Amino acid sequence: MVRKAFILALLVPMATGFSGCADRKEIHADRVAQQVNQDAEDEAACRAKGEPGTAEYDACRQVLANERAQKAEIDYQKRRQFDRVLGGLDDL
Repeated sequence: MVRKAFILALLVPMATGFSGCADRKEIHADRVAQQVNQDAEDEAACRAKGEPGTAEYDACRQVLANERAQKAEIDYQKRRQFDRVLGGLDDL
């Protein structure tokens, strides 16, 4: 009886630890889906300005990509500042 309880006590933390791997896969799948949606939205927005391969279309896609990169940088800086306030990134 004690042996079964000991084995169970070892297996439960392992089982909960393995469920964390599924969460990472879900996060990755969400990021991929978000990227696909953004590409579709960009395609639709820029298609009105020209066909793919034209200068107008390429310029539109570049503007949208730059805006998204700037927003990502701002979000990163906000997260970094928040971590600093909490004392998590004192060495950076």
